[in-house]
Amino acid sequence: MAEINIPGVSSKYNTASLIEDLVAAERIKLSRMEKNLSRLEENKTIWHQVNREFGSLQRTVKSLYGFENPFSDKLASSSDERILTALASRNAPIDNYSLTVKQIATSDRFKSLSLDKAFRIDAGDYGFRVGSKSLSLDYRGGTLEDFSRRLTDKGEGLIRAITVRDTPDTRIMIIEAIPTGTENRLVFEADAVNLGLRTGMLQKAELWEVSLESVFKNLENDTTSSKNRLALSDKGMIVGPNTIVRLPFEEEIEIKPGLVLEYEYRVIKPDDTVKLLDPPWANAPKPQSKTTVPNFTEENSVTEQGIREIPGVKNSFGVFNLPSVDFDKNSDEGFEVVRVEASSLPTNIRTIVLENSDIERSVEIANIRIYNPKQLGGFEPVNPSSQAEDAIIEFMGIEIQRPDNSIDDLIDGLTLNIKRSSSKPVELSIIPDVETAKEAIIRFVFNYNQLITRILVLTNDDQGIIDELEYLDDAEREDLENQLGYMRGENALAQVKSQLQSIVSNPYPTSAGVELSLLAHIGISTNASSGNTSAANFSKLRGYLEIDEEKLEKALETNVDAIKELFGKDTSGDLVIDSGVANAVDSYLTPYVRSTGFVSNRIARIGGQIDDVEEDISNYEQYLEDYEANLRRQYGNMEAILNQLENSSRELENFARQQSDER
Repeated sequence: MAEINIPGVSSKYNTASLIEDLVAAERIKLSRMEKNLSRLEENKTIWHQVNREFGSLQRTVKSLYGFENPFSDKLASSSDERILTALASRNAPIDNYSLTVKQIATSDRFKSLSLDKAFRIDAGDYGFRVGSKSLSLDYRGGTLEDFSRRLTDKGEGLIRAITVRDTPDTRIMIIEAIPTGTENRLVFEADAVNLGLRTGMLQKAELWEVSLESVFKNLENDTTSSKNRLALSDKGMIVGPNTIVRLPFEEEIEIKPGLVLEYEYRVIKPDDTVKLLDPPWANAPKPQSKTTVPNFTEENSVTEQGIREIPGVKNSFGVFNLPSVDFDKNSDEGFEVVRVEASSLPTNIRTIVLENSDIERSVEIANIRIYNPKQLGGFEPVNPSSQAEDAIIEFMGIEIQRPDNSIDDLIDGLTLNIKRSSSKPVELSIIPDVETAKEAIIRFVFNYNQLITRILVLTNDDQGIIDELEYLDDAEREDLENQLGYMRGENALAQVKSQLQSIVSNPYPTSAGVELSLLAHIGISTNASSGNTSAANFSKLRGYLEIDEEKLEKALETNVDAIKELFGKDTSGDLVIDSGVANAVDSYLTPYVRSTGFVSNRIARIGGQIDDVEEDISNYEQYLEDYEANLRRQYGNMEAILNQLENSSRELENFARQQSDER
């Protein structure tokens, strides 16, 4: 049976094998180019790693002497964090303070009576005001729970409400102002007033006032000369020199907790615009001392004669002294407001007695009243859980008031956070943040050693360099072993290592002088760790830094300012850091790590070489494709011709055989 051959596909001449061998011979050059590309890419990767090591070290040293250096960080320590905690910023002074938290800042929190669970709130416009901010809730009516939820949603950051199930069948609603401080009182407005009254949160506030007009009118029939030394003003009553006047309330008042007695006064000189009848003793000599003491007394507790004498003694049934009038104040300074708390008042008050014993100056008194200062637009809470109060702290003998429990303006750089009040003083200490500074120095040493390790591995083929690094995991060890000696003869890296070792060994000026001018003085050196060994420790000869943590901590605790200067100091007074270990390392590394620096240029050059090789590879691969296709075409043509020749030869043989047979 005759053979069937398809040119270029099957061949009895084995042309396919011949083509593969010829192409393989040409592909050797491509393999060399691909190996060169792989070497360049690995070289680029290694330089990227070196650049990262440079960058990590530079970022670390910048943080040691820049604006946010850790040596300026402070810690605030409180002797009782249940009462007071504090947060110190970088500019807080290192010092000790004693503070007493007398009162924490609170907000108004009002609760209702116990209400039936079926209690419903009517539709209406419910207004609330906290300090200078107001909100209005247009409510369509509903349950206590629904109203509380809607009010809380509406009053985010200003007011909130909750409903508590005090029994299975009753509810108590609580409405609370969120901001603290006396300036942020919770006031009910519009339909909220009726809600407060209806639920038992509010009641009408009580107010008792002295009617100065009535007092003056009652003196019309007074035959004494005292009424001639009294006059009504547009604001109150003017009490002339050397005059006593009784100022009664309309009824006897029981002084309950929360009430205060309040009045205003001012001193009027003879030449002021207000004119009084001159007393007959106007030309009398001035007394050596003058005292003016407003007083109040219980009605009928003393006789009229006793009132005129007014003993300066406080007792349960007689006359009680009030704060003295300050005759040093000028009338143009306005009225002085005097407020006396319930704790400083007797249990009942009927009459205020004012004695002006000065022989020249008059006293104008006004707005004498007893009331609850925490009233809310004429209403007061019935049973508040808490009421708006300022925080009160005693500091250096001074009573400090603030509306919040977070106080950041009392001591520079210090934020106080008040937790609760106590009669016990809290000791507050501001100290350097030693731990943060130590961690920053440890990071510097770590990144320095990482860079030195990378340079040693790349520029040496000593396996001992890697074996000494006991902290490496398997992946890190394999990575370094693959790079061992990869850049032997790279003088630039060897120079970096040598220069860095010189920088960290040099002395630098500090305020502590020669006693703290080297890293070794704070426990950082190439042989800082203690201990003896009989064998040579070659790792100590490679330039790695070690830390004596105990020595470092002690130095940070005792001389943090000098350590700060050791890493970075302004020696010329131009507010620019120009000395120190960190500054020197940063300055040295900058030409290497900047965008147009040594390493970036090296990486860019390698990148350009990679691009060229990739282009050559692409072109050569196209050449190989064309070369192989040309070979297959040529060998196919050759086989076709050979097949034709064979066919012709076979036809001639057949023809010759046929002629022979015919003979």
